[in-house]
Amino acid sequence: MVIDFHSHDFPDAIAVRAMASMCRMTEGTLWPVGDGTLTNHLDHMELAGIDLAVSCPIATKPAQWEIILRRAKAIMSGECGERARRMIVPFASVHPRDPDAAAHLEEIARAGVKGVKFHPYYQDFSLADPSFRPVFAKIADLGLVVQCHAGGDVSWADTTGMCGPDEIASLLRAVPGLRFVAAHLGGCFRYPPHAVDVLLGLGCMVDTSALHARWPMDEEVRILRSWPTDRILFGTDFPWVHAPEAIGWVRSVRDPRDWDALFGGNARRLLGI
Repeated sequence: MVIDFHSHDFPDAIAVRAMASMCRMTEGTLWPVGDGTLTNHLDHMELAGIDLAVSCPIATKPAQWEIILRRAKAIMSGECGERARRMIVPFASVHPRDPDAAAHLEEIARAGVKGVKFHPYYQDFSLADPSFRPVFAKIADLGLVVQCHAGGDVSWADTTGMCGPDEIASLLRAVPGLRFVAAHLGGCFRYPPHAVDVLLGLGCMVDTSALHARWPMDEEVRILRSWPTDRILFGTDFPWVHAPEAIGWVRSVRDPRDWDALFGGNARRLLGI
């Protein structure tokens, strides 16, 4: 079983607008390989041989948590179609500044959603800020998984210090037991070599989503090759990366004996499936 632990899709009504907005933000640096719709996502999964994908929405405003949860429920119930029910693991999201975040996280957990997505650039907060630790402590208490953007972002060319390795480490030291997945191989983009290794002793997992076809990849390759097998999850960041290319890149770097764990076993364990 192949599980993509980092992917995105949008409701049909906003997919075109959302994708166009993100393309503008990257100033032409990124071009999607999909159109952002759920149907297109499922089609790409089937063509690439991906069995399950974690879909990662982002609440850019506190009120959006409810809309996101409603869609997650629709996917899980089959309202969005049998393919989506069978192939998508929808995460939810809360905004860290939501005054009712704790109650909303409880509702997310009651609905059977397995995790929540954060993106500190889009949500304008730092993982190291102590004022947000109660939100993450609540997530840990509920046993939810955090999927979080890590490192630099091409849409914020001059911004760091919000979700780099040191900020992630600060959070994990303050909230023991938090099940945290640092996207993009732990956030090595725009950070010095070996910076991500500060996370090795903190139980952090990383996903393999990386713009491997477009950037110098020495540090990404080092992390993918050297980190413990049980700490790495396959991820594409679809629709920004073509899934077969992402699969081929991971296979070209990592020993075949590790493929079962990286492409599915670790994700099954983390998601409890």
